[in-house]
Amino acid sequence: MRFLHTSDWHIGKPLRNHNRDQEYAAALAEVADIARREGVDCVLIAGDIFDSVAPPPEGERMVFNFFREIIGESIPAVVIAGNHDHPRRMNAFSRVLDLLNVHVRGEPVVAEEGGVVKVTSRNGSESAVIAALPWVSERKVREFESLMGAEHFGEYAEGVKQMMDHLCTAFRKDTANILLTHVLLEDSKVGGPESGEREIHMSQAYVIKTPMLPSSAQYIALGHVHMPQSFPLANAHYCGSLVQVDFGEAGQKKGVNIVDVKPGAKAKIEYVSLTSIRQLKNIGSHKEGLTLGEIKALAPETSDAYLKVFLKVDAPVPGLAEQVRELLPNTVDIVVQRPDAQREHDHAHTGRMSPAELFTAYYRGGHGGEEPRSDLMTLFNRLYEESAHEAA
Repeated sequence: MRFLHTSDWHIGKPLRNHNRDQEYAAALAEVADIARREGVDCVLIAGDIFDSVAPPPEGERMVFNFFREIIGESIPAVVIAGNHDHPRRMNAFSRVLDLLNVHVRGEPVVAEEGGVVKVTSRNGSESAVIAALPWVSERKVREFESLMGAEHFGEYAEGVKQMMDHLCTAFRKDTANILLTHVLLEDSKVGGPESGEREIHMSQAYVIKTPMLPSSAQYIALGHVHMPQSFPLANAHYCGSLVQVDFGEAGQKKGVNIVDVKPGAKAKIEYVSLTSIRQLKNIGSHKEGLTLGEIKALAPETSDAYLKVFLKVDAPVPGLAEQVRELLPNTVDIVVQRPDAQREHDHAHTGRMSPAELFTAYYRGGHGGEEPRSDLMTLFNRLYEESAHEAA
């Protein structure tokens, strides 16, 4: 059977207040077209469909439009929630989508209650068993212990391993056997601090060691990590996020995995890059910013990519942000860098600054030296007074 593996869509996430709905819609349309063109028997979506537990209606519309497209092509799907998704919200619409052969699992459940999904090929000659394990919270590990009558697992990772092993007992010799899960593997390579991968769920407390993955799975479709990568000895693969979610992922390739699996045989994987996504690009770096003159020289090379500019200046310059955006119209973020001596001088004075002065300094640093608008300062002062009053 042939599968398309995609994950970490993060639909609804803006880029520095810049709406990206058109990009998400174009990427989803391309994924649906690849599924159609490649003649896949099933689409596997490995979590983080949305960026927040309360996605905007426009984001939900895009996702349901995608389901409409593949349903129209008689392509089933198995979908699991990631740590960014609302599990109960996903379970709520799963009842309807199940009737349309789109199987959504918001929370971990045992095999007998929907933790295992069986799908057949387009011609009905082959079948697959999909063990579906969404993101597992620490609370869910404790609930699983109680449900299975198991001994206390002690560690989060051991509990997740037992859940995977339980689901994979449904695998058969005459089926294609796949584990679909949203986890963090120990040796995974993650993006920079702005990659969009939620920091608290990238900590060591949630790490699963690669040997814990079940060897009975012919292919393990992973979600959670945004950089495409493989663990061939474990038959495990991250296909990566749908788009470059933030500047920590600038330059990363994005795409989907096309997976061919036959009973008893090793899966064959082909990575298909997406061509519709808009690139993110860093101009300069945290370690070394560029001068305005250097940025001017680079301007013709930036094409239509969204830009984060690291600007090196000796002193605040009025209207600096406007000058940068005039040279580079696609700039969505500007980081102003001052000489080390000046930064140390600034830090020495922060302890004597009022809350309003601290906010003003913070705003200048992120907006090319610009002063905050008067209405913004009025709002800050009002909110600060309200919070101080409540604390008193």
